[in-house]
Amino acid sequence: MSGHRLTTHARMPVQSWRALELGGLDLLHGSFTTHAFARHTHDTYSIGLLGHGAMTFDCQGATHTLRPGLIGLIHPDEVHTGHAETTDGWTYRNFYPDVPLLQGAFTDFDDASDALPRLPVVIDDPALFQSLVTAHRAFEEHASSLTRESLMRAALTHLVRRHAFQPPALRTALHEPGALRLVRSQLEDEFARNVTLDELAATTGLNPFTLLRAFRRTYGLPPHAYQLQVRLRHAKRFLRGGETVVDAALLAGFADQSHLGRHFRRTFGVTPQQYRRGVKNVLSS
Repeated sequence: MSGHRLTTHARMPVQSWRALELGGLDLLHGSFTTHAFARHTHDTYSIGLLGHGAMTFDCQGATHTLRPGLIGLIHPDEVHTGHAETTDGWTYRNFYPDVPLLQGAFTDFDDASDALPRLPVVIDDPALFQSLVTAHRAFEEHASSLTRESLMRAALTHLVRRHAFQPPALRTALHEPGALRLVRSQLEDEFARNVTLDELAATTGLNPFTLLRAFRRTYGLPPHAYQLQVRLRHAKRFLRGGETVVDAALLAGFADQSHLGRHFRRTFGVTPQQYRRGVKNVLSS
């Protein structure tokens, strides 16, 4: 759909769902044409990512228009509306992070502040837009909980650090070698389990946002990417041991064969089946 004018064929049915990660996160993705949102509020933030068309909404005493690539942000309890700017309507992704989640990106774990991050209503930041879309898309696909949480928390950190009216003075990522080694060991020992970032943070006593920064600084990858590399190594081991691609995927912690195949080829340049076939040829020669 990217790069094409919004047409009848390009419109998507509206999908709304709730993810269990991050304390429960409501998400939406779809197209609207004639629908007009009445004046309403949310008890959470509302973050919209405009993909196609144009949407106009009233908020904070002014009228705003979202076009492709722009981010619309509504604060908790702010009255706002929403409708199509043209007859083409609009397609967007939306999600509703609660206040504690944004506060977690705004303050350190041991900071007792209840500051509410204040942000612009419309944000033009291509890198942030792509980060938020990537995080949102992870909740539509067979991504692990760790991937979903990590991508969303990283994108929200980007949001508040670059665009909050009073940017947080976050401490430098803490160097906690013992805690980080514990996280790395858990990812390696329980590679097939769908561990969450909140679980890893609770194990170490670190703020999930702090854990993300510290782990990446120490090991060069965020926890979800490190987990992926561990799973890929085990998938290769299972394939060398004669497992089918389907079984190797499940044993290594991937959602299914296509999930493994996508990451395997991106990382190693061949498909799992090609790798398996090559191993068999070597063993039989």
